[in-house]
This record gives sequence, C-alpha cells and structure tokens, in this order.
Amino acid sequence: MKNTTIPLLSVSLLLVAGCTSSFSRVRDAINQAPDWYDARRKEIRGEGYPKLAEVKEIPAEQLPGQTLPASAARVDILQAYFDSNERAEPPVDVAGQMAALLKRVEADFAGLPADPAFLTQEEIAEIEAAFNVPRVTEGLKVRRK
Repeated sequence: MKNTTIPLLSVSLLLVAGCTSSFSRVRDAINQAPDWYDARRKEIRGEGYPKLAEVKEIPAEQLPGQTLPASAARVDILQAYFDSNERAEPPVDVAGQMAALLKRVEADFAGLPADPAFLTQEEIAEIEAAFNVPRVTEGLKVRRK
C-alpha cells in the first residue's frame, strides 16, 4: 500500500498544481481582455436587459394602428414627389421601340446574303492561307493524313 500511495499523492499534487496554474493563466487573460469584453460577457449572460415588468407602455398615439394613416400620408407625399420628377417617367411603347430596333438591325444586315455558305472556296482558301503559320499547321497536316 505504501508503494501506491506515494505515486497517487504525487499525481494528485501535480494535478492540483497544474489546475491552479491553468486558473491563474485564465484569470490573467481575463484581466488583460479589451474593454468591450466585459460588455459582451454581460450580454451573453443576459445582464443589463430590462425585466418585462420594467418595460414602458407604448403611448396611445404611437400604437401600431394609430401610426398607419400617418405613414400612408407620407407615402402619398413621397409618391407624388417621385411622379413629378421627369426621370421617373415609365417607358412608353416598349414593344414599338423593340420593333424599331429590330427593323434597324435587320436593315444593317440587309446587304449580306442570307445563305450561311456565302463564302466561295477561293475565299475560304485565302482566309486559310492568311492563318497558315507553319509551326502550328504542320502538326495538323500530319494528323489529318
């Protein structure tokens, strides 16, 4: 028994010493915390909030049903101000504007042939020759054969 009590006591003392040093480190960290830390800690604990019995009553003129007509009148004033601004005019005849744009775009393309194969073989060969770079196309010719 003597052999086990000494190691158990030493382990217990080491644990107590370790815990006290941990607690002192935590206390030092708390003491060095920034100013906002205390306020946040109180907020997390729920401290500083009024109790339900301490909440003040809403005055009769500020009850939710009483303020809606005043809000509606303010909305009407703001809507009238918005409508009087020339930049707030809604677009008129959007479909007509789109049709006019379509006609203009079609007129721009009117001179081009509608056939997708409008290039002749000679024109295609000229375009290919313009892009014929030997270091690029040599490898392609070998693969095609």
